[in-house]
Amino acid sequence: MKPQPTVLFVRSASQDRAAISFLRDSGLTVHEVEGVRDLECALGDYDTDCVVTNCEVANPDGTQYLGGLTVIERLQRNHSEVPVVLLAEVTNGDIAREAYSRDVFGYVPGTVDDAHQRLLAQVDAAVASSPARQRASKRKQLNEAVRLVNQALVRSQSRMDIERDVTAVLAGTSRYTEACTVTCQGDRPVIRTLGSQRGRVTITAPEPLVRAGSAERLVVADIDQAAVGDRTDALETDCVRVLAVPLVYDGTSYGVLAVYADRIDIFDTEEQDTFREVGHNIALAIDASHTKDALQQRTTELERQKERLRELAQIISHELRNPLQAAMGRVELLAEATDAEEFDAIQRSHTRMSFLIDDLMEIARQGERQYTAEPVSLSDVLAEAWNAIDTGTSTVEIDCTGTVLADRSRLCQLAENFFRLATDRGESVRITVADTADGFFLEHDGRPLDGDSQGPFELSYGSTDEGAGLHLAVIREIARGHGWDISLGDGSSGRVRLDVIGVEQPSAKADRTSD
Repeated sequence: MKPQPTVLFVRSASQDRAAISFLRDSGLTVHEVEGVRDLECALGDYDTDCVVTNCEVANPDGTQYLGGLTVIERLQRNHSEVPVVLLAEVTNGDIAREAYSRDVFGYVPGTVDDAHQRLLAQVDAAVASSPARQRASKRKQLNEAVRLVNQALVRSQSRMDIERDVTAVLAGTSRYTEACTVTCQGDRPVIRTLGSQRGRVTITAPEPLVRAGSAERLVVADIDQAAVGDRTDALETDCVRVLAVPLVYDGTSYGVLAVYADRIDIFDTEEQDTFREVGHNIALAIDASHTKDALQQRTTELERQKERLRELAQIISHELRNPLQAAMGRVELLAEATDAEEFDAIQRSHTRMSFLIDDLMEIARQGERQYTAEPVSLSDVLAEAWNAIDTGTSTVEIDCTGTVLADRSRLCQLAENFFRLATDRGESVRITVADTADGFFLEHDGRPLDGDSQGPFELSYGSTDEGAGLHLAVIREIARGHGWDISLGDGSSGRVRLDVIGVEQPSAKADRTSD
């Protein structure tokens, strides 16, 4: 503990001797400084409680005009925790107002009779306020550092961007000397990013960083400059204290953030708590960037798969349609010339092949189409779908009274595919369609589907079952486009049942909008 307060007195060339002597006689330790240029060095040399400056002291350019105001400005910018008392040899209200606008602690006109007593009183008050000013200054610096870090987290996209920007803003503050991120390989931390953007450097005091990474807890440690020696490539050169912050989120470690300072009176409990939160936010941002990258990679892969599927469908369509149409034309000519039942079967097979090609192309196109939902009558759309296909002797019972929000053409297409699937399962299939509480269902009493019960809506399903898998895949894509859920199972009396759920009604949407 210092025996008495320490004052830096920035004096003019020809005055202030009496004032300095008076302060010293009053029990203060006073160090004299000539001009603004020497002030920064003196602040580094002495543990200063207060700065007193004459109004007319030397500016950095050597001029003597109002240099005291420059002193106030410099201290406010770089050492706001140090209070300043301005001593003016002339009584000038404009100077006083300008000084107070720059956050001077006190103003003493040197022309009054009790100027020295007033100066001592102002210095005593400034020294008494020093601890509170230091706390306020520290909190201000911490808040500014956190603000800059948060800005960096918002604008950075990748992990490397996050680490580079965070270390750069921390190393650029007046409170910290350097910052870096490391990953620990055994007992050796490897630097990932360095805030000062210097070239390759070494870590001569690795233990605090390794301990923070392995134990996943914050570590504060002093740096022995004797161990660093004269190694100019050492990270800790001119640094006496380090704060190592583990970057951990949801059980995953992303290394360690190391923050260095050139003062020993730093990284107290409050600052450690602040950096715990900062470390958590950095790790969260890195984790989010990894998730974003994974989603982007997955999206890219899905787009590639869709493109391959579209290309495959186009190839199949191109390679099959022409010979199929030629075969259909020849069969029609033969059927006209020859009365044979076999030609009817061949024509049905050709028609079936044409439907399968259409369905395959539709699956490939679903990802490209935009869905426009509007109120549609479910019974009208189902009737339209039934009339659009060749149903033979099969029948349908439509028991739907509701109106749903759907893309009319896509909904009609879904129903067509189910009707084709049903009529392919028998000669005279009975089909039922009805409303449910959150959608509708379709049933038929035709032959059950073959194959494994799992994945019925995948393209591979039913590939040997007369193209049932294609119909179901088209149904699945249309349901996905609407945001509906579908399930296939056994209905009443062993009938095959397709449930479509999650279907919105116009009234329900209006209620939610009103709420």
